[in-house]
Amino acid sequence: MKFVQLKTVRDIVMLVASSPASNVVQHLEVGGGHLYFVIGGTLSEVFLYFVKTAEPLDGSFITYNSYTGDIGFSGKVASEPNVSTFPVVEIQNQDLLPTEMLVKVSKL
Repeated sequence: MKFVQLKTVRDIVMLVASSPASNVVQHLEVGGGHLYFVIGGTLSEVFLYFVKTAEPLDGSFITYNSYTGDIGFSGKVASEPNVSTFPVVEIQNQDLLPTEMLVKVSKL
């Protein structure tokens, strides 16, 4: 598995908003930080696209207004025109991401 660190939360939202395959952002607390990620790739290789933040995002959903480009956070699904809502899935425990990758990412 390879990883791609994105610069901002906006970048991961744009990735999810433009993907026909993924509309969920996953969240895992790692090394005192917060890892928000999407898993993607090809038939032969898996990629972890992620953003690391010091503080958790405020809400269970990320909203994206495709008309204005605004990104927000909410505790509920938005029902406005031009607004897409992406749930943030909280991971309690996992064995999908190898420990060595998590250690490397937590140091970035």
